[in-house]
Amino acid sequence: MTSSLEKLVEDIIKESKAKAEKVRKDGQTQVEEAIAAGRTEAVRDADKLIQEAKAEAEAERNRIVSQERQKARIAYLTEKNRVLQEVLKDVRARLLEATENESSYRPFLLKAIRKGVDAVPSESVRVALCDRDLKRYKGRQLLDQALAATQTRKKAILSDEPLETIGGAVVTSEDGKMRADCTLEARLQLMEPQILAEITKILFAS
Repeated sequence: MTSSLEKLVEDIIKESKAKAEKVRKDGQTQVEEAIAAGRTEAVRDADKLIQEAKAEAEAERNRIVSQERQKARIAYLTEKNRVLQEVLKDVRARLLEATENESSYRPFLLKAIRKGVDAVPSESVRVALCDRDLKRYKGRQLLDQALAATQTRKKAILSDEPLETIGGAVVTSEDGKMRADCTLEARLQLMEPQILAEITKILFAS
């Protein structure tokens, strides 16, 4: 009886040891799996953080590049506009110099007066010239010469208010409601888009 009891106890102890070993192994396996899962999740989280950091860094880089490009474009356009304005300023200076050449400027002025007189549909017109031309050409004589070339019956009087212009004439109707600007500035303004386009093509061609 005693030996049977001892054997039973031994069997129970063996089973308990086996169960304990199984529990230990299962627990160790679970721990290892948990550690592996935790490591995988940690790596995934780390990769995510790295990707997010890379995305943020890339976005910041793109933002900085975009800002610098915008600054460079503004600087380029500012310089381009400055150069173009300098060219136009030089053109105006050359036009002023051209008015000193009487052999070429006087025919232009007569033509400007005729063109203005023809353009204003009024029986009576007023012609305005700059102070320099009034003094240089004795305005009334110049006006009579221009009218003679138009073969018009219109009456024209010379304005007693000098015109602020490089050269040319402004013709208005007697009541001032109609106006024909035949000055060098008006001519330049009409040609300015073409002039600027040509200058841009020459100086800023990529």
